[in-house]
Amino acid sequence: MAHQRFLTDERGAATIDWVVVMAALVGMGVFVSEQTGDALTTESSTIQGELQDGMFETAWDSQLAVQPDEEAGDSCTGGSTCDPGPTLWTGTDTGTGTGTGTGTGTGTDPDPDPDPDPYPDPDPDPNPDPDPDPVPDPDPDPDPDPTPDPPQTASPPAAGCPSTNYFGIPIVSDGSDLTNNSDYQVRYSGYTNIRGCAGLPNRWAHFDANPTFTLTLSDMESYDYLQFDVESANCDTTLLVRDAAGNYHFDDDGGNRLLSRLRLYDTDDLNGRVDVWLGVYSGGTCTAELEIRTGG
Repeated sequence: MAHQRFLTDERGAATIDWVVVMAALVGMGVFVSEQTGDALTTESSTIQGELQDGMFETAWDSQLAVQPDEEAGDSCTGGSTCDPGPTLWTGTDTGTGTGTGTGTGTGTDPDPDPDPDPYPDPDPDPNPDPDPDPVPDPDPDPDPDPTPDPPQTASPPAAGCPSTNYFGIPIVSDGSDLTNNSDYQVRYSGYTNIRGCAGLPNRWAHFDANPTFTLTLSDMESYDYLQFDVESANCDTTLLVRDAAGNYHFDDDGGNRLLSRLRLYDTDDLNGRVDVWLGVYSGGTCTAELEIRTGG
């Protein structure tokens, strides 16, 4: 037959050999495919788990390009889980390279000068004047009122208790003109008994509301005392003095006969206004002379 002749022919033998070889190859391919398929399936599962766990530590992961993580940025400090962005890691770099680049930028540098004042401070005065006042202050006067105020005009006679709301005959002195007796003659009256006047000595004596004399005195601390004497030929006189400190001093018969006398030793209390009332013991009018002198 024809196929028997083909098999016995050289071409037929070659064809049979080729078919046998192909069959062997196909069989080997099926075997390899089954073996490698199981291995690849196992390896793929391992790689997938490592990728999901962030580990991926296979022997060939250094050649794997990973897409950049937008949340992590494009910086990288190394490590198996670091995302370097679009950069491809190749392991150890043993090559050489050169590069050039240019860059420009603008900005405002902070002022390095800690003193914002553009003008230099003046040099301090090495010898400052301790007293900025070019005119030295005068020494304070121990007497704050060396010049007494002008005396007031004497008030007209007024009935009532002695009062500083009125003024007597004015006398101004610093005591130097009182070293010898200074005499002042006057006619006066007294109709109010001070026994019924609040704040006054509880004595029997009659005075008017207005003082007989109003003295304005200064520098009285230079003297030991200031003395008042009342002289009258026909009156039983009384005497009331209010010093500059507001103290009242009274006398009835401290002088000769029925006449009055006062000697005041607290001379510091006499600088200022001093009021003097001349009175009559039983009330009425009188003509008398007041003598004033300093002592010491």
